[in-house]
Amino acid sequence: MSLYPGRKTKLHKDWNGQFSERKGEQSPNVQTGKRSPALQAVQHCVMAAGLMLAAVSQAADAKTTEPKFAKMSNMASKSLLLDVTRAAESPRMVTVGDRGHILFSDDNGISWNQAKVPTIQMLTAVYFPSDKVGYAVGHDAIILKTSDGGESWERVYDDLGLEAPLLDVWFDDVNTGIALGAYGTILQTRNGGKDWVDIRDRINNEEEFHYNAIAGDGDGNVYIAGEAGILFHSPDSGRTWNTLESPYEGSLFGVSAGQGEVLIHGLRGNVFRSTDQGKSWRAMSSGTGETLFGSAVMGNGKSILVGTSGSFVSGKAGQWSAVNRSDRVSLSALAPGADGNIVVVGQGGIHRMSPTGEVLKKSTSTHPEQEQ
Repeated sequence: MSLYPGRKTKLHKDWNGQFSERKGEQSPNVQTGKRSPALQAVQHCVMAAGLMLAAVSQAADAKTTEPKFAKMSNMASKSLLLDVTRAAESPRMVTVGDRGHILFSDDNGISWNQAKVPTIQMLTAVYFPSDKVGYAVGHDAIILKTSDGGESWERVYDDLGLEAPLLDVWFDDVNTGIALGAYGTILQTRNGGKDWVDIRDRINNEEEFHYNAIAGDGDGNVYIAGEAGILFHSPDSGRTWNTLESPYEGSLFGVSAGQGEVLIHGLRGNVFRSTDQGKSWRAMSSGTGETLFGSAVMGNGKSILVGTSGSFVSGKAGQWSAVNRSDRVSLSALAPGADGNIVVVGQGGIHRMSPTGEVLKKSTSTHPEQEQ
């Protein structure tokens, strides 16, 4: 029996080939059975081809409980990648994506090594609370952990029967963190991933809307954004949660916090900014109608957002300018390098860009064995 009886979001394909929710459409409250892999992937996949690849990889890995390792490939840096981060207090950058690919770089994204990863499932998000310890999440509620800066990984959790992908992950420190995703799935660990507890009863989400993104500001404030504009705030690093009044009823795909501000963003270029911990929101003019998936509040007060059709939005305090890459590839996430430039991932893999959106030198990937 499905753990998620009831609502099932209907999807349509817009003119750009992206999947989004059709406003006002909702299926009756009936038993839905197995979820479509395409539906599971929609929150973070930035292109229809990526959704089809996700279905293939999920079906292959679901046939056995024995871990399969991601295939080592020189093309991994050009495959569909969904998230990228820079390890805390380190120049190391790590990116994750389709077929269990995880790559790491120590030269601001110019060259990349592929890690040994015990899954071929699509990985949707990655977070490093320290320079060595990091966590990645993905389909089949899989959670991976690294203790060597992303060079090798181990499974610390998965649930093949849950049929709900995890879509984001955040940690307060190396031991305490939260992984969340589709159909109201939210898990917490307090012992470095050894045990995971379902904490859905702590948050008022009776409709089991998808949790798409989570972010903390470094001062104990943590924010969750998701489907149908749901918003939640924790003032105590995830111990308790309050429901925030949302300024938007459409899906929110990203949240970033820091420097005294919070940004939320999603469909059709909608962006909102708060400077009072989500008590009030101001609509920002992003300069684009593209769906925005990834964002970062930079150390200098500047914000950068990326999304479909190669959209790249940058500026300070909402005074933003928007450009589009000439190749129009869809972008899902970004992270600042130690050199001041930006590493962006999505369709076509890894892309290096300047803080104002200029395309920089192409990135490459090599096998770890070739570096030894």
